[in-house]
Amino acid sequence: MRNHSARIALACGLLVVTQYWLMGCSSSHAEPPKLTPPAKVEHPVKESDISTIKLTPEAEKRLGIATSAIELSNLARTLDVSGEIVIPQGQTMMVAAPMAGTLSPGQNGAPVVGQFVNKGQALLRLTPFLAPERDLRVQIERDIESLNERIRGIKQRKERAEILASEKAGSVRSAEEAQAELAIAEAELKGARERLARFDKVALNSDFSVEIVSPISGMIQKVLAGTGAATTGGAALVEISNLATVWVRVPVYVGDLPHIARGQSAQIGTLNGERGAATRQAHPVNAPPTADSNASTADLYFVLSNNGGTLIPGQRVGVTLALRSQEQNPVIPWSAVLHDVQGNTWVYENTAPQTFVRRPVEIRRVSGDAAVLGRAPGIGTKIVISGAAELFGTEFGAGK
Repeated sequence: MRNHSARIALACGLLVVTQYWLMGCSSSHAEPPKLTPPAKVEHPVKESDISTIKLTPEAEKRLGIATSAIELSNLARTLDVSGEIVIPQGQTMMVAAPMAGTLSPGQNGAPVVGQFVNKGQALLRLTPFLAPERDLRVQIERDIESLNERIRGIKQRKERAEILASEKAGSVRSAEEAQAELAIAEAELKGARERLARFDKVALNSDFSVEIVSPISGMIQKVLAGTGAATTGGAALVEISNLATVWVRVPVYVGDLPHIARGQSAQIGTLNGERGAATRQAHPVNAPPTADSNASTADLYFVLSNNGGTLIPGQRVGVTLALRSQEQNPVIPWSAVLHDVQGNTWVYENTAPQTFVRRPVEIRRVSGDAAVLGRAPGIGTKIVISGAAELFGTEFGAGK
């Protein structure tokens, strides 16, 4: 009986030890805790599902949807370079002083570089110098004394003539002639006294001034003489350039010159070459040949209207030149191309009636109103050419 109880106690102890040992083994092989992800996207949807739009016939009509097939087209290849606005030869005039004198501001103030002026507008006023005479002051004073004596004599003669006329011993006409001669002498005396006063104030300056006006309409490029300064006859004062038309100087790498279509117009746009931005057409013009041997470039010149005065000499512009060769590429209207906030370009493909799918495209270049594609849907694919912006707004919740 005693041995049986001992065996039971031993068995229980072994069972407890075994349980502790198993617990230790299980804890040593426990799995590490899982990390919480930094972001979680609920209900993910494929992009192809987002860019599929199904419209009702009424909605399609209301949005003004029009489609056309992508087609291949032969377009002249182009070369994008930069150019510089320059002043054409013969459109710059120099305003010179007609005689020696002192300069003063014109009616509208002194001329300023960069100021636009009209033809005939006053620029400066020139007070000429008098030719220096010896003892000029003495001469003026002598003239005043001589006029004073003359006036005294005329007054005496006038008084005698009036007395004789009153006594019927002389004619009334003699008295009237003496009166007229006296008025003339008094006017000369007044002028002589004014000349003496101006001589004391500004020595050797004339009593009149000459207005210097702009010979052409344009922008002031240089001001070579300041107001208050003395100038000589024929000295350059102001340089004015007519900017109604300007030239575009286009340096071209000499290796590209044989491939350029000479005689073709160039498209002038912004320097950053923004797609779809408005451009101006410039026509080729004959100009003296210029080149840069260090850069291995030769210059082409184009004439461009500048009625608004927005182009300034020295300004850099973007230039698109036509090449002799042509290339065949998929072409679509520029109105079919859309841009998202990342700058990606898209079109809408008409896959079924009233069904449109947004497709990515790659724009190689823009030629007028046409976009030349690189990566694009297949030839013949129907795309939206009118109402694409409305579809874009409909897709992202801002449509009609």
